[in-house]
Amino acid sequence: MDNNAVLKLVNALELIHSPRTSNSERQEAQSFLEQVKKQEESPLWGYELALPTQSAIVRHFGLALLQNSINREWDNYDQEKKLAIRNWIVDLSLKLLPEDPHYLREKLAFLWVAVAKRCWGSYLSSQDDELANSRDFAEGWSSMDQDIYKLFQNGPHTRELSLIIYRTLFEDVYVLEDSITSRRNGVLNSLCTQVLLPNALLNEIYEKNANLEQSKATTEGWFLIWQELLNESIRNGDERTIIKVLETFKTCLNWPYSSLLTKSQIFKSLLDTVLVSNIRVKILSVDCLYILFTRSFNEDEDLEHIVGSIFKTEGIQLLANIYNSIQNDPDDIDDEIYAFTKKLTEMIVGLSEHLTKVKDIESDIPAYLRLVLSTTSSPSLTISGISLNFWGHMLREDDTIQIIDSIIPDLLEVAASKLLNYGDFNEDHISQKFLQLDFDSQSETFSFLSQYKRLVDDIIRLIVCIKFDIGIEWLSNRLGYFFSSEIGSQAISSPKLDYHGEAFILGMSQIEIVEASVRGIVRWKIYYRNADYDARLEVLLHQVEELAEKLLNVEIKDPVLLKRLGQTFVQFTPLLKDHMIFKIIERLLTLSTFPYPENANDDETNVVKDLRTSCATELNRIAFLIPDRLKNILDDLERVIESLIPKLLPTEAVTFKAFLLVVSQRASIQNKDEKFVKIVEPEIAAWTNPDTMKGLSDLQWFMERLGIVKIADYFKTRNISPGASLINTPMDEEGLKLKAELKNRWPVIFPARSTRLLLQYSIEKLPHDTPEYKNLLKLWAPRVTPIVPHILQLLYQIQAYHNPENWKGLPDVVQSFVKDSTVERFWQMGVSIQSRDSFLEESEKAMNTLRDFADSVGHIVRYTREYVFLTISSICQLEDTFYTIPNIANTFWRAATGEKVGITLHSWKHMINISLRAVIKNCPPSNVNDFMGQLLPQMFNTLDELLINKWEKVYISGLTFDENDDQLSEEMMEEHLLRQVTHVTIRLLVDCVGQYGYKSLTDTQKAIRKLLFSNKDVLAPFLNLTSHIIMLKDSRSSFNVLLILRAVLNDILLKDDEVDKFLCENLTKSLVYVLMDDFYREAHTDAGYLLTALYINLRVRGNYMSTVLKSYLPNATDDHISRYETALAESKNLKEQRNAVLDLIQQVKDEDHDDEKFKKNRNAQLESIAKKKKAESDMMNDPFTENSALGNLFGGEEQ
Repeated sequence: MDNNAVLKLVNALELIHSPRTSNSERQEAQSFLEQVKKQEESPLWGYELALPTQSAIVRHFGLALLQNSINREWDNYDQEKKLAIRNWIVDLSLKLLPEDPHYLREKLAFLWVAVAKRCWGSYLSSQDDELANSRDFAEGWSSMDQDIYKLFQNGPHTRELSLIIYRTLFEDVYVLEDSITSRRNGVLNSLCTQVLLPNALLNEIYEKNANLEQSKATTEGWFLIWQELLNESIRNGDERTIIKVLETFKTCLNWPYSSLLTKSQIFKSLLDTVLVSNIRVKILSVDCLYILFTRSFNEDEDLEHIVGSIFKTEGIQLLANIYNSIQNDPDDIDDEIYAFTKKLTEMIVGLSEHLTKVKDIESDIPAYLRLVLSTTSSPSLTISGISLNFWGHMLREDDTIQIIDSIIPDLLEVAASKLLNYGDFNEDHISQKFLQLDFDSQSETFSFLSQYKRLVDDIIRLIVCIKFDIGIEWLSNRLGYFFSSEIGSQAISSPKLDYHGEAFILGMSQIEIVEASVRGIVRWKIYYRNADYDARLEVLLHQVEELAEKLLNVEIKDPVLLKRLGQTFVQFTPLLKDHMIFKIIERLLTLSTFPYPENANDDETNVVKDLRTSCATELNRIAFLIPDRLKNILDDLERVIESLIPKLLPTEAVTFKAFLLVVSQRASIQNKDEKFVKIVEPEIAAWTNPDTMKGLSDLQWFMERLGIVKIADYFKTRNISPGASLINTPMDEEGLKLKAELKNRWPVIFPARSTRLLLQYSIEKLPHDTPEYKNLLKLWAPRVTPIVPHILQLLYQIQAYHNPENWKGLPDVVQSFVKDSTVERFWQMGVSIQSRDSFLEESEKAMNTLRDFADSVGHIVRYTREYVFLTISSICQLEDTFYTIPNIANTFWRAATGEKVGITLHSWKHMINISLRAVIKNCPPSNVNDFMGQLLPQMFNTLDELLINKWEKVYISGLTFDENDDQLSEEMMEEHLLRQVTHVTIRLLVDCVGQYGYKSLTDTQKAIRKLLFSNKDVLAPFLNLTSHIIMLKDSRSSFNVLLILRAVLNDILLKDDEVDKFLCENLTKSLVYVLMDDFYREAHTDAGYLLTALYINLRVRGNYMSTVLKSYLPNATDDHISRYETALAESKNLKEQRNAVLDLIQQVKDEDHDDEKFKKNRNAQLESIAKKKKAESDMMNDPFTENSALGNLFGGEEQ
């Protein structure tokens, strides 16, 4: 390249990198550089530009030209060009200067590896017993190891390059999913092993191979060379070199033959590096030790030599000294030291994999367990949480229990001290300070804390089960100590505790420890099988009864603590005799009429209301658990509840009726039907009440029944004009009276809640083949069928209420009020910019203004809609009762979406998750063709339209909205809700057809699949919807819908020409879109599998598939497609076929030479893979699972 061309190129690069360059100038410069890349001479120019005589920016562009030629054109080059490029890279590497920036070394290393992956060892395809010829050796770069050895000896700067090269190569071969290395995995594996191991060890474990021997520069191999370098650097204090060697060792400790580790004494070297003061060195050392301790070993003696030695007293003491020497000041946390502490803890706990393998005589297991327990005690919950799965695992098997037996009492104390609601602590609490550093959002923190608490609870439960002889006594003593302390006395005596204060949090903790312990005794009853079972059980039950009596006598005043205590009482019931159960029922009945405080504000009233509702729910749980033990007092219970009902709100009374219904229908009594009719008939009759029927007949009557006419009349007396700011208009006495009147009326205007509760409580978790269920089905079916149209009409009117088109013709003030009432105001953890406290403060302020009318009406409408969804869900559990109603699918869909304009994303989420999914899952297979044949096409089309339109708005608003706090929060909330809607839509699709790798299909899913595959009216909208979801900017959704398509594709392909054409044109487009974008990186594997299956199957029909694929790939040529098809033909399995398409994508996609972005993506992949290997279980709860008490009356049952 002549000087003028170089000058022009330099100018173009300077324009691109200058912040003062205009967009048009930058685009023109970029266009010029792209043209340079496309020139045939670009590799040569790249070499010339990358020589040390040029500036760093020009040299980097020169390397980018070489990179472009390797990635795009390598397969098109003849051997002469390939050798030239290879030699240029070697030459540039040897000419690297000590002062050259690090990014040039990294770039050179990636180029070196890019070539090595494609050609190194190609001569190994020759017969093993025949030496390849010199030409084959040259083409297969047999001198590569020798070339790297020259770099190693040339000087410190090129030695560092040599380490980066092998680190990168090993990552591509052994860690990352690399499409190029995977095609040559066998060859590259053999070569890496050959150059890493010493010849003496190779000769011991492998047969000699002359061609492999030609590939190696030294007899000792790189592992020993690097170790010597590491030892020398430790002696010399050369921390930079230590870091580079450890980075490379990280990539090659888990795959070589394990005797290499023993003979090299690498373990000692790594322990020496941990003691180096540099924190980066410490972190890498622990990473290496973690890999060493958690890898598999070929021989037992290798395991004993490395792992066994660390389990000796001096080894554990060394780890303990290192751990105890770390200082993490919560008020001044050093990020690197804290990261080191977490990695060290992971390494310590990782050693537990070998607890059952090391020799007991030489190992100091008690000291190791004490060390792990000290990490569990850490004030940092992320550090503490690392060991929780380990303890849970050890407490589940008799063999492992023996190992930890001596430390179990201490573990119980630590676990009990950790069973706290850490989210309730103020920000200045020590645990909160660490959590703020560990997590970026409140939702992540919440998910972690939920899982942390579950694991701690499980440890207590398991220990009490194991140590049943001392568990209850320990618990009783602990409770006595706490409640006799000053803070315990405060927890008992205060009628309203500070819910962020220590008294409340510790008081709640004691109750939850009790619950975990009682569940431990229940587990003991199930699993204990020794001969002394009866005698031990009698003693235990007596202890449990004493504990229950003690708790019944604790006079807690705070309603929130009382609510939790009431829930805990129910856990006792399977262990108590009748007289104690009656005491608990009596206590719950008393709490269910807990008095409302005088002059209470809405918050205080809601807390008491929550207590009363919860206690009624717990009564139902008792009925659910032990109905037969209550049958003898059923008449007494009826009298007591009848006397209580006048003291209860109508919404509370129905829960008590449900309690009586559950007992009567599940206990073995004679007059079940009579009891059923007495309780249920009045509630069912409410649907045909004239006032109810009138309110359902027309939207205006519906509004009148809500009280909107009365509100409008009141607004007139206050001279409220349309559009007035209601929150700035205070409530007067007349308004307060009207508000009280309406609030008493609203809960009973429509009987959706009472119907749902009675139905769901009565059938909850009853197997359909039991006599109890069959009798309930006989009773419920004829009563439910006539009211389904009324229930659906209620849903239709609620949806119509939210549609602005339906407000036309109403008085202006009413229109304005209805509009205000449809505004959803809620606070979302991790999404809302406004703090929860300020949101609550604003809501409290609104309660004293006229906006409370709008908020209250909106709430009751949405609340009623939610219960309609739930009622439909419950009715669908009555076998074919719902599904055999004539034209029910169309009627249901009209009610749900006939007025869809005003349906918010929040409501869509609940409708799909609560109602639609239940309708799908509970459909009897015999009703699928008729019911689903009508419903699914409408449902798929509507959801497709919804997601496309809503995501399009997010894409636009994400670019254009003004970033003031209010609008930013609104946009964030909208996008967050849209992602939730998308996720529940995918769950709905899984309910329909299953998912790749999914558990066995239900009969309903099999029937829906059969309908889908045989009916194009159903299949077409399904494929449209899934093809569109793939391309949404939500990688999780894309990944999951790809799994759905993998589950159905083979049943769809080659059955119908029209369907095949659609798949070829549309699904191919979606898959290519995903594969071309690194945003969907986690979905690339499954997208690759799908595209491969699609291509192989449809290619047999002719050239159309290859033509379509080429049209969707930028820069693709016929040669690219031809080479892809050759690679497909040569592939030995599906994985290699998938890698062929991933390789094709890499060849044709536009190159992104942003090295920082490339490095960031690569590191993210490495980190993700490392986390997957370390994870013993999923530490994060699914944030989009519906755990609402509305959706599940009794909560999750323990496994």
